[in-house]
Amino acid sequence: MTRRIVPFLVLAQVMLGMATLPAHAARGRISPGETVDGHLERGDDRLEDDEYCDTYLIDADVGTVVRITQTSDEIDSYLIVRRPDGTQWENDDYTVGESLDSRLTILINERGDYEILCTSYSVETGRYQVTVEEIPRPEYYGLFVGIENYGGEWEDAELCDEDAENMYDAFVDSGLMERDHGIVLTNGGAERRDVENAFNELRREAGRNDVFVFFFSGHGNQMEVSPRNRSNELDGLDETIALRDGDLTDDDLGDMLEELDAGLTVVVLDACNSGGIARDIVRRPGIVCFASSEEDVLSDFAPELDAGGYLSVFFREAILGDGDIDGDGMILVGELARFLLRRYYQEGPSPDAAIYGYQELVHERGLVSQDTVFCWWQPGRRPGRVKP
Repeated sequence: MTRRIVPFLVLAQVMLGMATLPAHAARGRISPGETVDGHLERGDDRLEDDEYCDTYLIDADVGTVVRITQTSDEIDSYLIVRRPDGTQWENDDYTVGESLDSRLTILINERGDYEILCTSYSVETGRYQVTVEEIPRPEYYGLFVGIENYGGEWEDAELCDEDAENMYDAFVDSGLMERDHGIVLTNGGAERRDVENAFNELRREAGRNDVFVFFFSGHGNQMEVSPRNRSNELDGLDETIALRDGDLTDDDLGDMLEELDAGLTVVVLDACNSGGIARDIVRRPGIVCFASSEEDVLSDFAPELDAGGYLSVFFREAILGDGDIDGDGMILVGELARFLLRRYYQEGPSPDAAIYGYQELVHERGLVSQDTVFCWWQPGRRPGRVKP
């Protein structure tokens, strides 16, 4: 039965003193790749609320990301991980529905003992299993497209070419992406054939443990829906991104993304009407899309931030360190979404600009869970925050 509220759905970081736990003797160490059978029973250690508790230590090197899962057919699992400094994470149910299993994903970012406390939602006894898995470090590949000069086909989109260049630099400067793993296309070099060729080049490199990023800053548009997709567009319109020589529709982009083998694909679209693209391209597990406005809303330019668009600025801030809200050296997909939403409200497009409507961030993540790891840094190597 689920009654306890866990902020962030998946991840809750609780400061020492808010939910202080007594010291417990560890039953042993669990290394990545191992599963341990346990049993909550009378005579076990107990938490302050009287729940029975078994404690284990994580046997993993500093800089390792691990996912801990507690499963049971007999109890409502409740999982706690406590860091050496006393702060802790908690999770009740990591999925919505029938499952009562618990899961936490953490970065081992300091020396000392990380404790796993396996307990239950209420005072229960019963068998459980706890598993520790190592999350492999991904390689990052990215295609960054930005167009300011449309050659007269559209009005110029000021600074959008710099958005693409700056985003690529941010991935490289943050240490996430090797310089030769990214391709930047701007202005006259951003025609459809250029985008398709670059995409195919990177697609051949990105593997199942890797992260692929597609970024676009420029004009977006709507056009009469193609016959093959007429039943999927209630308004009768396809959304597009405007390349230098014509439109790339949401259907076209979705087809391209389906060819990827990457474990996680992150699409960032800073363009008018891009929210409609976000909905249409998330066709399979592993794709997340962040879009700068809803499908019937234009996206404003951001000259006061020296950028083509607001989402370009905020996403760049995220990967340069600001997106690590809890300061643990790692950004989860849910954490990234929360950061971007917060920045939209803090410094995003003004709601008074009536010509643009009420511009809001759109994000679609399909079957990508909130605790999916977007990125992490080795301890001591996380870039500094963008804003003081």
